[in-house]
Amino acid sequence: MAKVSVLSQNPAAVNCGIVTGGERSLIIDSGPCPTVASHLLHRAQALSTELVGSPHPVEAVITHDHWDHFFGNGTLAAAGVEIFYTSQSFAADQEATSWIALDGVRNAPENAEFAEELPEDPSALIVEVSPVDGSPGEVGEIDLGDCRVEFHVLGGHSTADLVVRLPDLGIVFTGDLVEEGASPQAGNDASLSEWVRSLRTVLAFPEATVFIPGHGVPVDREFVERQLEDIDGLRMNQADAEVALPARTMPGDYDRTLPREITIAGS
Repeated sequence: MAKVSVLSQNPAAVNCGIVTGGERSLIIDSGPCPTVASHLLHRAQALSTELVGSPHPVEAVITHDHWDHFFGNGTLAAAGVEIFYTSQSFAADQEATSWIALDGVRNAPENAEFAEELPEDPSALIVEVSPVDGSPGEVGEIDLGDCRVEFHVLGGHSTADLVVRLPDLGIVFTGDLVEEGASPQAGNDASLSEWVRSLRTVLAFPEATVFIPGHGVPVDREFVERQLEDIDGLRMNQADAEVALPARTMPGDYDRTLPREITIAGS
């Protein structure tokens, strides 16, 4: 049986995933810096060794092109990860996004604790990618060994959104199309109308019961429905623009310490 783990780490309190199948492992989002990416790769290799007795080949998928989700790509590539699944939009804009984002992150005073470990040359962030063919709505599929994985190209939070669906396990990694514990971020690359369509698509996955947001603890279908209502309400009251969306918190007692690692499926 596949194992699904969620690792939440600073900076940016971002959620990254590791799906361990019978033959391959998949890292979902490489994280915000080399240290996080190295930890993800180490854990992926350790988890596959626990499951089958030896390290698996490791692949990666990137949910969108915001820095905290892909700045670890170069580190993974340097360590031998060869396949990075992305949307076509990520593939087309990777170079420009890397240049713009790295300059902003490196020079922000609040990032001083980790900025020194980031490369000075943005080309160090750029990797060869395997884009999912087509425009929003297209689907790609791989098999990690008795573990089917679907990549659904969507949009709304950014121009490069992609969600990772594990149809046999009822789990969806949503990237920042869903956020828990803090307000979803709708910047100048967001489209509220597309965001609404994307969340409706995610909610149309009939088997999905667990949704892993880009930040925060795992949420259920009801939480995603409420966040959809928030975004749709704002969409109907103003044009697509930079807006402040309400924060929602998943009811219940959850471990919110950082760093943390939780197992969603498998033992």
